[in-house]
Amino acid sequence: MLLPCPELLPGEGFNLRRHCPADQEAFAAFLTDPEATRHMAFTAEQKTTQGAQGMLDYVISAYGSDHEVLSLTIADAADDSYLGSIGGTATDTEGVVEIYYTVVPGEQGRGLATGAVQLLLAYLFALPGITSVRADVTTENHPSLRVLEKLGFQDRGPVERNAGDGELAHDSLTGRRYVLDAGAYEA
Repeated sequence: MLLPCPELLPGEGFNLRRHCPADQEAFAAFLTDPEATRHMAFTAEQKTTQGAQGMLDYVISAYGSDHEVLSLTIADAADDSYLGSIGGTATDTEGVVEIYYTVVPGEQGRGLATGAVQLLLAYLFALPGITSVRADVTTENHPSLRVLEKLGFQDRGPVERNAGDGELAHDSLTGRRYVLDAGAYEA
């Protein structure tokens, strides 16, 4: 299942929009910050300036193609500056989407991740056939766990993911799987 990537989802004080070349510097600064990415399954190569730029270039080039990636910038509504990113991907299970979200360190703690995830959930659950949304999170990532719990995601137990390669490679991840079913979302 290919998830279409919207051009823009307007939020309150922020927008979710497609990545653009102007995001390169802020995106690379974020991914090369070891403290900011300590809970993320990015590879060591992706956490370099060149790796971050390559990853963002790949996503931007995939927009509108048959391998489109649902990945958006969380942008300040006032000046369009990069505040983080959010996105999702279809899983091997029909109707299940896995999401991710990041917020740059200087913007954390003010509800931006919660608002961005709420906006993405509204978009995803409006798509035909989406039955649930999940997020795999390390147990040490307390802010992310709070976001998911606040939004009604249920802890479905431990998860271990093996590393993967390709254009969007990732390292192994050990943590918890949180799931929000469409029925719980609508309630």
